[in-house]
Amino acid sequence: MKEFELIARYFQQPTLSWCNEIISTSIGDDCAVLNIPDGQELCVSMDTLVEDVHFPKQANPYYIATRALCVTLSDLAAMGATPVGFTLAITLPSANEAWLKSFSDGLIEIAQQYQCSLMGGDTTKGPVLVISIQVHGIVKKGCALKRSDACVGDKVYVSGNIGDGAGALPFVLQDPCLQTELTARYYKPFPQVEYGQSLIGVASACLDISDGLIQDLNHICKSSSVGMMIDSRKIPLSEALLQECSKHQALEYALTGGDDYQLAYTAKHCVKGLCIGEVVSGSEVLVPGREAKKNGFQHF
Repeated sequence: MKEFELIARYFQQPTLSWCNEIISTSIGDDCAVLNIPDGQELCVSMDTLVEDVHFPKQANPYYIATRALCVTLSDLAAMGATPVGFTLAITLPSANEAWLKSFSDGLIEIAQQYQCSLMGGDTTKGPVLVISIQVHGIVKKGCALKRSDACVGDKVYVSGNIGDGAGALPFVLQDPCLQTELTARYYKPFPQVEYGQSLIGVASACLDISDGLIQDLNHICKSSSVGMMIDSRKIPLSEALLQECSKHQALEYALTGGDDYQLAYTAKHCVKGLCIGEVVSGSEVLVPGREAKKNGFQHF
């Protein structure tokens, strides 16, 4: 199957690639064309996922796709942005039609759920599977959530249970096709888009938890020139995670594991979310009583 036939059959589908009031030109031209509404700003983010680094090579292609699009959309959620469209660059070892059908079906599920259209990209042949997704979203001008405005006296919140992604990883690596409540959190880490939008005007700083709670919160500390004191007893852990490991191990997954894609944020007061600590004078995240040294995932 040739490149343009592959694109037309699996990616240029009306359920995956469509135009709307913002996307005026989509797949089929050299560039996508976007009409940014007055008073709005464009938010752009990109993630690259490599087989056997960011997902098991033998995983179901449907779930490779859902994971790839979810984790990238999570960056828009962290900024309070509304998804508009995405581009996809994919390097394939071969043009396996069954694999491509399943992969595109996974993209369709998430694209439809978040009304985020595939509007272009690139396909190439290479030695390993590599997926790069760039997402585009809009937010009211001057309202995007950032990492740099946390203040001493703010509380620290998370949007939901932490640790499930890391807790699922040993099972995913043992059996990439295993489907349980916990592994579903790994393959479908649904981005907190509506939650992020609700934090505009409430949160002083925000990000998504991708590389571990401590490591990611330290990004806020660095950008805002503050410290944080986290109460590990307040960190929410799911029953699905606690059924598979000890509370001590579950807490380490939550603090350092990453792959949760919940939101962590600071605010003077927030009726949503779960308060796990406070912003203090200093320069880093402190978790009293914790002795472990690892703080999160490192790419290099």
